[in-house]
Amino acid sequence: MKKRKLLLLAICCCLSFTACQRSASSNNINVMTIPVEDFPEPETEPPVTEPVSETKPEIPFDYTICFTGDISIEDGAWTTQKWINSGRDTYACFDQTIVQHMREADICLADNEFPYTTRGIPTEGKDYIYRANPENISLMEDLGVDILALANNHMYDYGAQGLLDTLETIDNTNMMRVGAGKNLEEASETRFVELDGLTVAFICGTRVEWVELTKGATETEPGVFRTVEPELMYQRVQEAREQADLVIVYIHWGIEGVEYLEDYQETVGKELIRQGADAVIGNHTHCLQGIEFYEGKPIVYSLGNFWFNSRTQDSVLAELHVTGTRSDYQLQLQYVPALQSDCTISYISDPDLQYEYYRHLERISRNVSFDENGVCTEIETD
Repeated sequence: MKKRKLLLLAICCCLSFTACQRSASSNNINVMTIPVEDFPEPETEPPVTEPVSETKPEIPFDYTICFTGDISIEDGAWTTQKWINSGRDTYACFDQTIVQHMREADICLADNEFPYTTRGIPTEGKDYIYRANPENISLMEDLGVDILALANNHMYDYGAQGLLDTLETIDNTNMMRVGAGKNLEEASETRFVELDGLTVAFICGTRVEWVELTKGATETEPGVFRTVEPELMYQRVQEAREQADLVIVYIHWGIEGVEYLEDYQETVGKELIRQGADAVIGNHTHCLQGIEFYEGKPIVYSLGNFWFNSRTQDSVLAELHVTGTRSDYQLQLQYVPALQSDCTISYISDPDLQYEYYRHLERISRNVSFDENGVCTEIETD
């Protein structure tokens, strides 16, 4: 619009000037042309106008992103029954400190190890089949969960119908989902969360089941983001790196019930860092596994059970603290020590028990040290 007005103005000026010339000629008026060099030079140079800077001041921030391991509110599970028998009282199963950490986190991501459905056909060939009444999702909301990770080996336990019901159930809440979808494009989609001054990307995949029982999504069929062949996951990390300040991969992998790692956990975890991930968070093993820093960034190999059964075992709520500004921020890993026992999850508050907890984690990790507050830092190794 502005260009059109300027063009019309220029045409009008030209016409006016032409008319003046014609008028002058017809009235025998001599027009004197003064050479440019005869004009006097200005005594002073015109003032130089500094360009106006459009750079906005960066916003300082201090954000917390927390992660849980396996959670079970499947129909008939002991955890679920304890919660229902207590009148669906969250504090009957999760102590106040744990709930406070989850609710106060700027982003809370939890593993969702089952479909929300009352329909579907059980998948053949599986030893364990899970599903949860869609009403049970209220527990996740009450805990303060913001993102549900769906890439795991139980999301397809009741087939495509169960998975589609799950997607719909989550989409009817204020929570996001990542790691499964109506097709591969949706299942592998990166989820971006905009915090004030920081963009965080979440990618979720599953590496378990070498023989495919939990269906991986295809171009036309629903399923999970199956990453036994990790190339597409690497691609998603590269793409996210171009759009986000912080890239986090949450991955289902490892062998159940053991602290040692499979070779591919180390290989894939480090490659994800090389491709652009800022942190890799693993789970599936139902027990804690160690931590390793690679290129200064944390790989948490497994968070273990968070609230999954009646077994007594160490658990954790892992937190990433992000402080600074967009162009200069620091990432710090901190463990909130917890214990799963009798279908409850509790904060370990005793200093002596905390000390033993952190020393055990150091023994099963590669190059980390924990301080008395659970802050995990990289140490030099031979």
